[in-house]
Amino acid sequence: MLDYDLGARGEKSLYEYLYQRIRDDIVSGAIGAEEHLPSKRGLAEHLGVSVVTVEGAYAQLVAEGYVKSRPRSGYFSARLPRQVKRGLPQDGRAPEPALAVSPEPRIDLASGEPGPEAARLWSQALRQALVSEPEAECFSPAPAQGTERLRSAIAAYLRQTRGMDVDPGCIVVGAGAQVLDTMIVQLLGRDLTYALEDPGYPRLTRLYNACGVQRVAHVPLDADGVQMAALEATAADVVHIMPSHQFPTGRVTSISRRYELLSWASAAQNRWIVEDDYDCEFRLAGRPVPPFAGMDAAGRVIYTNTFSKSLGSALRLAYMVLPAELVGRFTDELGFYSSTLSSVQQVALARLLETGDYERYVSRMRKRARERRDALVDALLSTPAAPCMRVEEADSGLHFVLAVECSRSEKDIAAALLAQGLRVAPLSDFVTVPDNAPQVDGLRRFVIQYASLDATAAEEAATLFADAIG
Repeated sequence: MLDYDLGARGEKSLYEYLYQRIRDDIVSGAIGAEEHLPSKRGLAEHLGVSVVTVEGAYAQLVAEGYVKSRPRSGYFSARLPRQVKRGLPQDGRAPEPALAVSPEPRIDLASGEPGPEAARLWSQALRQALVSEPEAECFSPAPAQGTERLRSAIAAYLRQTRGMDVDPGCIVVGAGAQVLDTMIVQLLGRDLTYALEDPGYPRLTRLYNACGVQRVAHVPLDADGVQMAALEATAADVVHIMPSHQFPTGRVTSISRRYELLSWASAAQNRWIVEDDYDCEFRLAGRPVPPFAGMDAAGRVIYTNTFSKSLGSALRLAYMVLPAELVGRFTDELGFYSSTLSSVQQVALARLLETGDYERYVSRMRKRARERRDALVDALLSTPAAPCMRVEEADSGLHFVLAVECSRSEKDIAAALLAQGLRVAPLSDFVTVPDNAPQVDGLRRFVIQYASLDATAAEEAATLFADAIG
């Protein structure tokens, strides 16, 4: 079936654009000589246009000789003379250039989603909720903070896994971290300066800008975390950090830097720390890094977390824990919201947490992630290019940094790998202010996400990497 993006037609009519695309495919050979074209009705249904549109395009193609109509058989592309295929169409106009399409990678180390087990777990949880739980609980509107049942389940889970003693009344659940970050801006105010780690997560910059905040500042990192002198220089009111596993560098904020940040937050009336604990469950060696919020005696830390790394980003399941001072403000100013997460999803998630099914699933996923990481690291360090490679920050979560010694730039290496079917993300892609780029040793660095990698792909990825830098 012919497949065209009719939304790219610009000011052309549907009939004219469809005629030109089919004509150009016949000229280029993408549609072979004497190939049977779809029926008018079939193509119209596939493209979502009227039969009249397809009929008009076909009629023009027949009139110009690109297509032949055979009674009771349909439409067939014409066999064009050799010189026409290599030159211009018969109307003298050059074919429109094809839209540039990036190669689809066979192996993607620039993103990571959980595998099919996550989908099965969630599907089962939804079915059980619909069959076993009261209909009123699954389909009644949930309050702005989320159902009491889910908030209690999250509080119990945080107590067991993160050592946090959390009042369920301080928890807010929402449809993804972006929704909650937007709520934080509405809660704290737009007339503040929000500081972000740099390198960092680029979407946060866009989100805060889209929320209309007064200023977004980008603070460089050192080995201990956010540089305090640089943070002070921004005159920031809010700093958004990932202390347990910084993205993309993978660094863990040191205990001394955590105390410095808490002192910074306590030194002024309206200073806040947003702790993003996005993949805390997947530390692969040693004990989990304690949450920043657990050290917060002054109530200046807003703790946020998500189930995206475990259950998948498409489900949009996230929550935050507000300091007691902000709970009343949330009720007064944002309590009018309907919950952004459906009640049936909240019931299903609560069941997973209450039964222990979620924790057991995470334990299996963590073991699998460790195996995948080890397979990839072993494969990389078994290549002839191993002396030029160094694996950094490999134990903190679901990505590590690969540093390589190579004369080619990060972007050149990434482009060469993509052409071979391997997608990787240069660390430099996550730097907003050029002066904040880590200038340590001249090595090229890549952020490697391996959550969905299998052993066979690990071997191929390592070979491709070695060839690209060799």
